[in-house]
Amino acid sequence: MSELTRQELPAACYRLDPTEEDRASVGRLDLIRMLTLIYLVREFETRLIELKDEDLVHGPVHVSIGQEAVAAGVAVALDKADLVASTHRAHGHFLSKALAYYAPDGYDPLRDGLLPAMQTAVDRTLAEIMGLREGWCGGRGGSMHLYDAESGNIGSNAIVGGGIPIATGIAWAKKLQQKDTVVVSFFGDGAFNQGCFHEVANMASLWDVPILYLVENNLYAVGTCTRESSCAVDLACRTVGYGFDSLIVDGMDPVSVFIAVREQVNRMRSEPSPCLIEAKTYRYMHHGGGLPGHAFGYRTKDEEADWLGRDPAVVFPQRLIAAGAIREEENERLRAMARTSVDQATRFCTGERDGRRTIPADKWPPPDSASRDVRYEGDVFDGVTFSEPEDFSEFETMTYVQAVAGVMLHTMRRDERLIILGEEVANLRGGVFGATKGIDEVFPERLVNTPISETGFVGMGGGLAAAGLRPVVEVMYPDFALMASDQLFNQIGKLRHMYGGQVQFPIILRTRAGLGYGYGGQHSMDPSALFALFSGWRVLAPSNAFDYIGLFNTAMRFQDPVLIIEHGRLYAEAGEVPAGIMDYYVAYGKARVVRTGTDVTVVTYLTSVGKCLQAAEELADEEGVDAEVIDLRTLDYTGMDYAAIGESVQRTGNLLIVEQAPRSMTLAGRISYEIQARYFDFLDGPIGAVSALDVPPPVSRKLEEAVLPSVKDIKAEIIRIARRAL
Repeated sequence: MSELTRQELPAACYRLDPTEEDRASVGRLDLIRMLTLIYLVREFETRLIELKDEDLVHGPVHVSIGQEAVAAGVAVALDKADLVASTHRAHGHFLSKALAYYAPDGYDPLRDGLLPAMQTAVDRTLAEIMGLREGWCGGRGGSMHLYDAESGNIGSNAIVGGGIPIATGIAWAKKLQQKDTVVVSFFGDGAFNQGCFHEVANMASLWDVPILYLVENNLYAVGTCTRESSCAVDLACRTVGYGFDSLIVDGMDPVSVFIAVREQVNRMRSEPSPCLIEAKTYRYMHHGGGLPGHAFGYRTKDEEADWLGRDPAVVFPQRLIAAGAIREEENERLRAMARTSVDQATRFCTGERDGRRTIPADKWPPPDSASRDVRYEGDVFDGVTFSEPEDFSEFETMTYVQAVAGVMLHTMRRDERLIILGEEVANLRGGVFGATKGIDEVFPERLVNTPISETGFVGMGGGLAAAGLRPVVEVMYPDFALMASDQLFNQIGKLRHMYGGQVQFPIILRTRAGLGYGYGGQHSMDPSALFALFSGWRVLAPSNAFDYIGLFNTAMRFQDPVLIIEHGRLYAEAGEVPAGIMDYYVAYGKARVVRTGTDVTVVTYLTSVGKCLQAAEELADEEGVDAEVIDLRTLDYTGMDYAAIGESVQRTGNLLIVEQAPRSMTLAGRISYEIQARYFDFLDGPIGAVSALDVPPPVSRKLEEAVLPSVKDIKAEIIRIARRAL
């Protein structure tokens, strides 16, 4: 019989049961501060339910009534400079961190009351949840998307688990910036089953990231109990395989939470590494609104009654009074202070009409504010001169892939914030395709190999960007970006706007289209139209080495996420670039006419530029048809050069759009609509389009050739349009 040897585990899971000595180590002021936060959060959320029932809150309200001890214990244990990221159930976390931050050093709630800056935090939090202009995000975020960088609230998030990668990236950035800041990422038992957490937990362990994952296990994700959703009753045990320790604490006891957090953050400051704390807690209300869970049939009244017997708003003050930490009269003062604060916030946000609370008209955000902050609105190109090849006199030959690696290395020498991460980027002497060749020898510490975890490393890249670094993230093939779609589109592409313009994501995502290599339908996507659907992204598609260098430099100036689409078929193509110069810029939003013509305007990008030029030259000789070819270069809605297309159409009267993507994934529909809407009177007929067949590209060489548009296909469509015009 085979012998089985039990393996040593790389980490351990502990249960923390504070001793009386531990409890005695918590100062009286900290105890009073925690009680103050518990009362204030309870009063605040109770009022929220009232306002929701009065239809004064638009959208969902997810209260944490019953869970206040966790938020209070964490907030009091942290330093003011520490950061907190939260979930859709964020009011308690946000308010507790904000109040702890805006309170002065040595703050004593019984002596000082709620000071003006603290009351303002309560006012603005309620205003944001009610969608009002004086809210933290101007009313755009509401209950689930709260943000205040000053107080260390780096964003709550409505996607279950969606904020964990960004929070981990921010914590990683703080370590790279040599700061002793600790980041706490709150999430619930439901988020524990999201793959994004497990991806970044592994990377946080690999790179010793000072992130504290704090799981509020309130037993239910909406109505699904953890017994049905998790293979382990104690969720903390599931992190052991990632190589960092975890703790289980009583989440109904703020002192237990405080001690656990205090011990871990003190350790993390001197020895950066991740940790997870599972706080066993309970929400007394249903997932959203003010009804108890038993009203929906997924738990019993008896279960709720058991947990009500541990209510931190009742049990904790009783303990303090019994221990002589506060008197009954002082306890009532704290409770009354919380009520007074919430009453003041309610008056700040509402008025009265016919005996009912209402929202005054001047409290609403102006309608035109809805369109602001999708992208950075400052001038990032002040003092920049944009260039084209004709602006230079001396050139050298460089392949496309040499331009990719060369401009990144050049930029890293100028900008110490640039960090490159992705799969295999530091291996194989330049990555899988040679796009990082030469960088490892110069900046090995800024060229980071990642696991095959697109959601994780893309999201962490977003966190690096939000914290002030300039990450360049390589996604090996565009198809793989779909693995990270939440981080790319729900998070990085949206959060600037949702958080009222308070955060920015200057991240560059590089990806290499694999069309034409026989890699099949899961390695051959053209991502242009996909990314162009999301207004937060800028999309660049350089078709030659000169444009790549100039557009990369341009991308580095943006404070927005930028996708740079490369194409494998271009990598070996040699082109002329300015001799010894890599500091020039190619203008965003400026297409280039690469061949002038009079009969048909052909717009295209990437490898199709070469095919269209070949088609145009052959048709000029064979048919006497004179086609004008335009390389779009920038492809998102803001960056599309409709003026250049329109100017050409006014001369030719005809437009043909050529793309390699399948018809259902092209930009042709958007371009056609905009051109007919703006230049309809100059068109002599319908706009034409050439694209791949609407199928995933096959592996077979002959089938792939049949699917992708050829020079012959392009010529046929140009002739059809030109002859129709005649």
